[in-house]
Amino acid sequence: MLGRYTHRVLRKCLIRPWTEWRVRWETVEQLSALAELGAGVNVIGPIRIGSPSTTRFGDDVSINPGFTVMGNGPLAIGSHVHFGEETRIITANHRFEDADCLPYDHERVLKSVTIGDCVWFGDRVTVVPGVTIGQGAIVAAGSVVTRDVTELAIVGGAPAEVLRYRDSAEYAKLKGAGRFLNWPRDYDMVNRRKMHIDRRAANHA
Repeated sequence: MLGRYTHRVLRKCLIRPWTEWRVRWETVEQLSALAELGAGVNVIGPIRIGSPSTTRFGDDVSINPGFTVMGNGPLAIGSHVHFGEETRIITANHRFEDADCLPYDHERVLKSVTIGDCVWFGDRVTVVPGVTIGQGAIVAAGSVVTRDVTELAIVGGAPAEVLRYRDSAEYAKLKGAGRFLNWPRDYDMVNRRKMHIDRRAANHA
């Protein structure tokens, strides 16, 4: 009984706070190393950004746990973009064409991914290299985006297909009036804690 109680105390007083601090520190380190980081980022870690130096965030980017960027290709994310849990974005692939061995060789093919303003991702979305997602699009949970998504499209499936479109007049009205969820915000949020992230990479660009 004493051993179980001691373990609970240690987990609550030492292990959990240390784990939360480590996740927060790793998240801040990645965000501060981005090529560009807009105002008011809101991130709940853990996250993994494979190449911060080739990644750009606009204002008010909101990220949930499990966000992963794989590859060294350029990634540009617009403003007021919201990501569900376990989003995976891939910006590089193995070379299999004109390769010197099978099933692929040692070269990596880098392809940029671009995400426009006000895009909303559901949980567990995967985006493959070379894709552009237009502003105002909605990507349903579980989707695999293998080709470009036009503005205001609502897509879903694997591979993702257009299901319908958002109302363009309503979208233009809300965007023109600056009506964005939980915005404006003059601070950053990391794991639900207010803070200010140093924009090191952006300042030195």
